[in-house]
Amino acid sequence: MPQNIPVVYYHSIGPVNCNWNRSFLTLDLPYFEDQLRFFKKNFQPIFFKEYWNIRNNVHPAVKNPIVLSFDDGFLDNWIWAFPLLKKYGIKATIFVCPEFVDLKNTIRPNLEDYWSKKATLEEITKLGYLSWDEMKEMLKSGLIDIQSHTMSHTKYFISDKLKGFHHPANDCLYPVGNLFPELKPYHILNEQFEKLLPYGYPLFEEASSVCARKVKINQEFISDTINALARYDFKNYNSETAMFHISKIFDNYKSNDRLIDEIETEAEQLKRIQYEIIDSKKSIEANLNIPVEFLCWPHGDNNDMVHNLAIEAGYLATTSGSKIQQHAHGDRIPARIGVHPVSNSRFLTLMKLKYKTGSAQNRVPYRVVNAFYNIVKYGKTNV
Repeated sequence: MPQNIPVVYYHSIGPVNCNWNRSFLTLDLPYFEDQLRFFKKNFQPIFFKEYWNIRNNVHPAVKNPIVLSFDDGFLDNWIWAFPLLKKYGIKATIFVCPEFVDLKNTIRPNLEDYWSKKATLEEITKLGYLSWDEMKEMLKSGLIDIQSHTMSHTKYFISDKLKGFHHPANDCLYPVGNLFPELKPYHILNEQFEKLLPYGYPLFEEASSVCARKVKINQEFISDTINALARYDFKNYNSETAMFHISKIFDNYKSNDRLIDEIETEAEQLKRIQYEIIDSKKSIEANLNIPVEFLCWPHGDNNDMVHNLAIEAGYLATTSGSKIQQHAHGDRIPARIGVHPVSNSRFLTLMKLKYKTGSAQNRVPYRVVNAFYNIVKYGKTNV
């Protein structure tokens, strides 16, 4: 049996910016530092290559190993997380998407500059994504590894099932980013990003790019829908009332089978997925001169086909995500542990982390509590 090694994941670290529509991804600094102290005292943080070596019996097990990872490559990983990881001497892996890398040749000030009084808090409190130069600087420390999170980290429409309409404050990263990919690294601070898509733009069922079989929605339907909602009060947006306004248009296109213009062919889908898997690997390796051997699937979505493509492309392992349980497979990274603040309590949040890491290690008393929880919730001990 392979050693049970907890794998913890984060996204954004730092002061929570309520003006960012994905601020729910941010873990505030006091919570993060509590967890780093816990890891420093109780675990030996390792990289994914060390993790793979242990699970595949290439190297002997170490005492209490743990893997820390960050998804998406947010700028705050450099500004806030990296200085604290250095402070405690803790290793971590950042999964990045080349399409989101800030292409400006820049190294922005971070928490270390604030500590040394070279920059103010206001000067270092920035939102965005990492640059290649910032990644190179972190790699020099020996505490950071960079791996792939696919190329685009996007979603595509996959059917004619209408889910809603673009409206003010809508999280429109994927539909707008697909139309303007060059703006993706800068979308967080771009106040006009949301407005690049007309309000009333119809939004359909979507899926992660690595699983999606893309459909192209009839442009005439899109235009007719936007025009029909031109006088709609989007300040009081409600998907049901908006749908009522365009129901006759929708029913007409639906009944005449005119909603979808094209469905991606299998060959087109394969080429696009290879771009996500293979080109992301090549891009990171070319820009950072490091081996890229591990792949984290965005949204946790994947299947055996894309996993096998990744292994054939030279990856050693990919994440299993929340929907696929492949814990015993040496080329699969088991479901990772995410810890979000509990009741605005640092104590309760840390207790939750202790419970989750202890359960991942299958240690008493955590495994007993976890088994009881699974019986109560799911009617069985293992899920």
